Amino acid sequence: MLLLALLVFSLDWEAMVKPGAARKKAPVQAFVVDASKLDAEIRRQKQLEEKKQHEQQEKLQRLEQRAREADQKRKQEEKRIADLKRKQEEDVRRKKQEAKKQAEAKKTADAEKKRKAELAAKKKADAEKKRKTELAAKKKTDAEKKRKAELAAKKKVEEEKKRKAEAERKRKQEAQRKAEAERKRKQEDARRKAAEQEMQARLAAEQKRMAAQRHSAMQSMINEYGQYIKEKVNRSWIRPPGSSSALSCTVEVRLIPSGEVIDVQIVRSSGNAAFDRSVESAVFKASPLPVPPDPEVMEQFRSLRFEFKPG
Repeated sequence: MLLLALLVFSLDWEAMVKPGAARKKAPVQAFVVDASKLDAEIRRQKQLEEKKQHEQQEKLQRLEQRAREADQKRKQEEKRIADLKRKQEEDVRRKKQEAKKQAEAKKTADAEKKRKAELAAKKKADAEKKRKTELAAKKKTDAEKKRKAELAAKKKVEEEKKRKAEAERKRKQEAQRKAEAERKRKQEDARRKAAEQEMQARLAAEQKRMAAQRHSAMQSMINEYGQYIKEKVNRSWIRPPGSSSALSCTVEVRLIPSGEVIDVQIVRSSGNAAFDRSVESAVFKASPLPVPPDPEVMEQFRSLRFEFKPG
C-alpha cells in the first residue's frame, strides 16, 4: 500500500489532465524506498487487520454466549412454570384423595368401634369364666404344690446326707492320693539327687582328668618350644673372641604373639660383658622366635626366661 501511494504521488497529473497540450519535459523525481521499512509497515497493517478480525470474533462469541444464556434462562423459566402447574394439579389430586381416605377412614373407624364394643363385652364374659376356672385350678395347684414341697424337702434332706457322705469319701480318697503322691515325690527327689550327685562326681572327675591332660600337654608344648627357641638362638650366636665355652647367662625375652622379640635383658650375667652382649644380639638376630599356636600356651611365652649355654 505504501508503494502504491508513492507511485500515485509520483505521477505527472498535469500531463494526464491536458493530453493535447505540449508536454514539457520535467525533471524526474525519484524516491528511495527502504525495503525493511516497507516490510515493517506491511506487517503492522497485517497485525492491525488480524487484531480487528480477532476483536470481531470475540464480539461475535460474546453475542452468541449471551444468546445461549438467554435461551437457557427462557427454558428454565418454562420448566419452572410447567413444574409449578404440575405441582398445583398434584395438590388438587392429593386433596381429593385425602378427602376420600378420610371418608373411608371414618367409616372404618365406626365399624371398628362397634367391633371393639362387641369384643369387649365378649372378653369380659370370657375373663369372668376364666377367673373362675383359674381359681378352681389354683386351689388344686396349691394343694399339689404343698404335696410336692413336702416331698422335695424330704428328698433334699436325704440328698444332703448322701452329698456329705460322698464328700467325706472323696476327701479321704484325696488325702490318700496326696499322701501317695508326696511319697512318690520324695522317692523321685531322692533318686534325682543321687543321680545328680553321681553325674557331678563324674563331671568333676572328667574335668580333673581333662585338666591334667591339658596341663601335661601345655607343659610338653612349653618345653618343646622352649627348646626350639634355645636352639634357634644358639644357631644365631657368634662366639666373641677369647670367650670360654664354659660361660653361661640367664636371659629374659619379651615376645609378641607373632614371635617377634621386643626386649632382651640379661637377668644373670656370665661375668663377661662381651659374652652377655653376644647373647642379646643372638636373641634379636633369631627373631621371630618359634612360638606355640595355642593362644593359652602362648601367654606363657610373652615373658620367657631361659639359661643360655653355648652348644
